[in-house]
Amino acid sequence: MALFGQLKGLLGTAKKCAADHPDQVKSSLAKGEDAVDKQTGGTHHTQIVKAGDKAEQYLNKPHRP
Repeated sequence: MALFGQLKGLLGTAKKCAADHPDQVKSSLAKGEDAVDKQTGGTHHTQIVKAGDKAEQYLNKPHRP
């Protein structure tokens, strides 16, 4: 149970950082997409782009504090 509590706290910290620095998060997402696309040789490009788009949609949604 203590591990779950620690992970929940870490998630909250990550959400706050993402909310405070959205441009850096978007830049990191783009770099991650490029790295994964390169590693897979472009065979999963469509799925990678969709996942990146979903992540950006999540970032753009208003969230409760």
